[in-house]
Amino acid sequence: MGFHMEYLPKADVVFTVMFLNKELCEKVLEVIIGEHIELIDIVAEYKNDLYKAALNSVYFDIQTRSVDNRIITLDLQRVYSKDRIRKRTIYYACREIASQKVEKGKYENLNSVIVTFILTEAPLKHTVTNRKIKLIEEAKQEVYSDLMTIHEVNIKHISEQNSQELQIIRHFFEIETEENYQKFVSSYGQTTLGALLLQEYEAAVADPSVLDHLSEEDKYMIRLTDEERLQERAEGREKGREERNIEIAKNLLSEEMTITFISKMTGLSEEEVALLI
Repeated sequence: MGFHMEYLPKADVVFTVMFLNKELCEKVLEVIIGEHIELIDIVAEYKNDLYKAALNSVYFDIQTRSVDNRIITLDLQRVYSKDRIRKRTIYYACREIASQKVEKGKYENLNSVIVTFILTEAPLKHTVTNRKIKLIEEAKQEVYSDLMTIHEVNIKHISEQNSQELQIIRHFFEIETEENYQKFVSSYGQTTLGALLLQEYEAAVADPSVLDHLSEEDKYMIRLTDEERLQERAEGREKGREERNIEIAKNLLSEEMTITFISKMTGLSEEEVALLI
């Protein structure tokens, strides 16, 4: 797994921190929105307090801006209330539109706003996999304005009939046990999106500012099995021995000892010793 600790945080707990990675943010937005979007910046509500960001990942707000000046927000919601979600998405979109400065009535210069919501606990009967909402003129069934677009992604609705990328996102949010994690690694670790998610997850887990207090909150954590912890500790000891042997080999090389002698003394192969020269 690459971690040397007794606990791991659940995937959605560190998702806000992970999403500050531009490449990952662009990739997931591409899956949701259906087009590649190059971002200029990413701002999270708790950007300067990663611990608070992790604890508040039951819902989080991230705002981005694309190179063509579209404003894109991403929101994760665990607890679901249909009326509340609808009002919240409209509020978010209107807030981003209203915050723009209009000079001399040039409303045509307003930047488009895209609001994306990932709903992890939404009941099946209320939403579809990826709902796209736009302002439509009822009489003509034409788009009234592209100034505001809303995407609702219901994680529980994603199935084998959907794209592999949507399935990857679903299974990532289902990582709540060690078994889930290992299954995700074996199933999706070689895919572009899966590898990105794992890379940023590992980076977030390795950040002490995120984990210092999280380990005290059992509901946020995955407890590793005794077998897994023993394996991790054994791997740690083996890595330590290897690092010590390399250091010894370097010292012996500085004393002009032969490669064959150094190999016998350290257990490193002659090829490994030669690479240290």
